[in-house]
Amino acid sequence: MSDFSFKRHEKEIEKLIKRLDSSFYFYDLDKLESHLSYISNNKDEAIKLFFACKANPLSSILKLIRNLGIGVDVASLGELSQVVSSGVKASDIISTGPSKSRGYMSHLLRNEINCTVIESFYQLQWLEEVAKKEGVKARALLRVQLEWDNAEKSVLGGDEITAFGLDEKTWREIDLSQFPNVQVLGFHTFQWGNILEVSKLENIWDKACEKLKTLAAQMNLNLDIIDLGGGLGIPYQNQTTTIDFKDINAALVRLKEKHQLKTIWMELGRYAVGDCGFYMSQVIDRKNVRGRDILVLDGGINHIARPALTDQAFPCHVFKKENPTSTKEFHVHGPLCTALDKLGVFELPENTDYGDWLVFSQCGAYGFTEAMPFFLCHNLPAEVVSYKGDIMTPRVIKSSSDWLV
Repeated sequence: MSDFSFKRHEKEIEKLIKRLDSSFYFYDLDKLESHLSYISNNKDEAIKLFFACKANPLSSILKLIRNLGIGVDVASLGELSQVVSSGVKASDIISTGPSKSRGYMSHLLRNEINCTVIESFYQLQWLEEVAKKEGVKARALLRVQLEWDNAEKSVLGGDEITAFGLDEKTWREIDLSQFPNVQVLGFHTFQWGNILEVSKLENIWDKACEKLKTLAAQMNLNLDIIDLGGGLGIPYQNQTTTIDFKDINAALVRLKEKHQLKTIWMELGRYAVGDCGFYMSQVIDRKNVRGRDILVLDGGINHIARPALTDQAFPCHVFKKENPTSTKEFHVHGPLCTALDKLGVFELPENTDYGDWLVFSQCGAYGFTEAMPFFLCHNLPAEVVSYKGDIMTPRVIKSSSDWLV
C-alpha cells in the first residue's frame, strides 16, 4: 500500500520544508479518495461502512468521507461537534466509546444521530430517560465483550478484560422490556486491532457472530444489525502484507449467508486513511553513544506517539536520498526528556546527518491526535493536505505562546 517515492509531490514538499521549517503532516487526499472509492465499489449492499473518527478527525478528511457516502463513528462530544460541523448527515453518524454521560446522551439525541452503542447498564438507563424526555425512540446497539478461548492480546484488549461493553452473562440478565423508549437493533463487538490476515479476521468474526446469535435468542432480541467494528490492518515497519477489500467483502458475504444476518456494520479506521498520510521531521542532531548511532529529531512522540504505545514503528526513509550506496542502523529519537521518546530503529543511508528530513509513512491514522503534544512546550506540527492540485494548510504550526496561559 505505502510507497516512499513522493515524486508526484516532491516539489511541493521541498517548498513546505523551506516555508514551515518545523515538523508537519502531509495528507494526499487524492490517494485517499481513490482508496475509499475502491472500497465502496467492492462492497455488498448489506454492509454499511463507517469511518472511525478517532483515526483522524481532520475536517478535510471528514468532508471527503462524507462526499463518498461513508458514515462516521464518533466517540466523544468533541468528535460529534467536528463531524456535525463537517456536514455529515445525522443518519450517517453512530456513537461508540466506553464513556457516555447523561449530558452527552442528550447531545446525541438532539443531533438525531443514527444509533448509540450502549456499553453499560447505566448508559442504557440514561438513554431511556433522555429518549423519554425528548419524546423519541432511541436506536441502540449493545456492546458485548466476548470471552475467547485464548489469552492473545491486542490494542483493543483481545481476551483481556477492558472497559468496553458488558459480558454476555450480564446482558442476558437485563430485561429490555423495561426500556420501551430504546429500540435495540443488535450488537456491537470489537476486540482485535490491526490484523493483516483475512482468514484470521473471518475466523474471529465467525465466532463472534455465532456467540451473538445465541445471545440474541436468549434475550428474545431481533438481530437486525451486527457491528463487527474494524480490525483491518495496514503494514507498518518490516511488514509487507496488505489487505484487498474485495477479500474482506467476500468474507463478510460468507458470514452474512452462513449466519443469516440482515446487516453488517464495519468501522474502518487505519485501513481507511492510514496510507494517505506522512509525517516529516528534521534531523537536529547525530551522535554515537557506546557504539550506537543515534538521530535526534525536531519532533517525536509529542507529534506521533504510536511507536511508544505499541512498540511498533512507522516505516521511515530519508527524503530525497534514494538508492543509497551504503546504509547503517540508526536509533531515531524525538526531542523530549524521556527515554520513551523513540520512533524506532531504521536502516537508513550511512550519510544521514543534521539537516536531513525523515519521512514516516502510514501516518494518516493515529497520528497527531494520538500524541502528547504539550510536554516540553515544543511546536505543534502543521497539517497540510493536497487535493486535486491544491496544497492547503488547515492547521498551521503552533508555538507554546499560542496555548500557554
